[in-house]
Amino acid sequence: MAAIDDLIVQIEDQALRERLAVELRRLTKEKKFGLVFEDHLPELTPIYGAKIRRHSKVALRDGPLLDLWRVLSMRDGEAHCRNIGSGETRRIPVGDLVVVRRFGEPIFPALTPVDKVQNGPEDAPWHTLIEADNYHALQLLEYLYAGQVDCIYIDPPYNTGARDWKYNNDYVDANDNWRHSKWLAMMRRRLKIAVRLLRKDGILCITIDDFEHHHIRTLISSSLNELSYLGTAVVRTSPSGRPSTRGFRVNHEYALFFGKGESASIGRVPISGGQQVFFCETDDKGPFGWQNLRKRGGANTFRKARPKQYFPLYVTADGFRVPAMDWNKETRQWDVRDTPKKGEVEMFPIGDDGRERIWSLSPAKMMDGSEEFEIRENSDGNFVIWRKLRPNPEGSLPSTWWDSDNYSIVAHGASELEQILGRSDRPFPFPKSPFSVVDALRVSGAAKPDALIIDFFAGSGTTLHAVNLLNELDNGVRRCVLVTNNEVSEEESRTLSEQGLHPGNTAWEQHGICQSVTWPRSKYTILGKRDDGSELDGEYLTGKTIEKEKPRKFQQIGFTSIEDLNTAAKKKQLVALIEGIPQSEVKKDSAFVVSEKHPASILFDESQADAWLEALEDQEHIEDFYMVTAGKATFDGLRARIHDLLGPVIVTEEEKRPMREGFAANLEYFRLDFLDKDHVALGRQFREILPLLWLRAGAIGPRPELPANQPLPAMLIPERNPFAVLVDETRFADFAAELDGRDDLTHVFLVTDSEEAFQEMAGELRVPNLIQLYRDYLENFVINKGGDGT
Repeated sequence: MAAIDDLIVQIEDQALRERLAVELRRLTKEKKFGLVFEDHLPELTPIYGAKIRRHSKVALRDGPLLDLWRVLSMRDGEAHCRNIGSGETRRIPVGDLVVVRRFGEPIFPALTPVDKVQNGPEDAPWHTLIEADNYHALQLLEYLYAGQVDCIYIDPPYNTGARDWKYNNDYVDANDNWRHSKWLAMMRRRLKIAVRLLRKDGILCITIDDFEHHHIRTLISSSLNELSYLGTAVVRTSPSGRPSTRGFRVNHEYALFFGKGESASIGRVPISGGQQVFFCETDDKGPFGWQNLRKRGGANTFRKARPKQYFPLYVTADGFRVPAMDWNKETRQWDVRDTPKKGEVEMFPIGDDGRERIWSLSPAKMMDGSEEFEIRENSDGNFVIWRKLRPNPEGSLPSTWWDSDNYSIVAHGASELEQILGRSDRPFPFPKSPFSVVDALRVSGAAKPDALIIDFFAGSGTTLHAVNLLNELDNGVRRCVLVTNNEVSEEESRTLSEQGLHPGNTAWEQHGICQSVTWPRSKYTILGKRDDGSELDGEYLTGKTIEKEKPRKFQQIGFTSIEDLNTAAKKKQLVALIEGIPQSEVKKDSAFVVSEKHPASILFDESQADAWLEALEDQEHIEDFYMVTAGKATFDGLRARIHDLLGPVIVTEEEKRPMREGFAANLEYFRLDFLDKDHVALGRQFREILPLLWLRAGAIGPRPELPANQPLPAMLIPERNPFAVLVDETRFADFAAELDGRDDLTHVFLVTDSEEAFQEMAGELRVPNLIQLYRDYLENFVINKGGDGT
């Protein structure tokens, strides 16, 4: 129906147009069920850099993209055109036209280098930023990386009706009756290609909010059978909440995870700061923490829930044993065939409240020797069994509720982006926090240190930022490919149009998202500084905890003395001025206060200093010390003795990394262009295709370039890249000899029109990937992958 809507708009006869619109509205009143959305006319995209030729499909630069014309002839700067819909002919200045491509038509893409930044080793993999419509970029990426991508992370338009995305060059708003179907049609076309990029165990992560959450899940389950649903994480991206029209303050978004094959599974995340505090002790096997062997918690920790974990243990100060016993299926309890020996105490997992709990291990697990235990006495003189727990070296399973403050799109998204760019004009709406993206990548297949990650809704470039952070944290060599268009905002578009500018003009394009946000953000964060040389302020959170020494605090109280503090009430009046000591700890005869529960201590009577110091032994939690003494020498002496006794306070805190240090990373920035098929077939555009060959071989080492206006070499064998190209097949013998000893090569491209010649040459080479140019390139895009553009 949406396609019919688009066609009706093109009818010139107003009466007929209105009559058909009425009939269409009547037909669409019929009730529909399930996920029903209309297939719109294939999307169109303007190619501002394409040269206008005879037979080109064009539109007016300032007109609607759906109003298409065909160029019949060209003369004196004018194009004689026929309107494809109405048949009208008109002469139009060439400068007023733009070439238009319909999604699904064969394309022959190339990447034109725009800029690059290098802050890492030359031989390291290079990240890639592609300025393009993401549909055409995905077609190119399929040629480059089909079946090779570990993780695709996308943050598509949320389709809230805020006019923040376009369909066929027109903003989609809340008044558009086809808003949801246009969004679904747009997403389906792209996801159909994207799924072919994933490895057999690759994972797709989509972040979305409530507007399209249910639609995208249903779309994938009904249209993309290759993907299986792995789960959803609810991410608290707005701690304070954003107001909604329905009255709730919205705090969350969703991260949806889909796996391509049966082996795809959600990865683990590093243990949290709280877990690191628990595993704070270390032995020759690594970090560990102590946990009571008796379970505590909810319903599953009671005998009724798990009766096989309720049984006696025979305990001594040196250890315990599990008695001989048999499981009784009828009574659902253990029949014990043993009795305690002399000196042994029978212990059941009875809680402090007297209720029957369970042990955290089964009898067999307790006896297999894999666990470590320790017997302690509590304050009542009763035995308590402690179990030594160790963290999983691979991390912990992620929960479905992600509530870290580090995920805030305000504190770590918008504010951080403004700080990086040195702007305060909200350069991009609602950028993600790189820390939330880091965790999403970790569980989406990017935990692999050499993972390939693609984001084809790159926006402000947060995904590359996150990949660089992840590489820095674990010394990885992950590679990221970003794709984003260069759209300007609706407000900027009006302003630029009023200045007489058009899309494609340099002054217009410099305001686009890629050129003004994505590229500078990526460049500045890699270098740690902006173009003007100013260093980036701020710090990154690494997720790692480190120990730091913190000095203890000492305060001399000289305005009173023990003679004045001769009653409990007076001592309490003094303690009331001190934070960290409750008055309930003070008694009339107290010479000092030392508590295992409180972080401060006070000495009332300096004559009892030795007793005070003895009580302070092992009280490492006390950080603040107050001493009632008139003499400075006495105060200094006691401070020195406490420092020798307890040393500094050891605190754990999250390690931070200054932004100004940048990242050891490299990035190439390209713009997607289109080639002439015939020129490619004749080998006239090898220079334009060369960046694609570099990318297909892994983008390792500096991208090779050929001097302009010079003949093409017979062969290209870059020393610092793992690929080679034979341009002149008559030189194959020389080419093969040059490859001798190049064990680092992963790709060889052979230029020949003959399949037989290709097979013969390929049979003499021992390289993992052998590709026939230009046949491989042309066939890939002519086939058009089954009409995904329709």
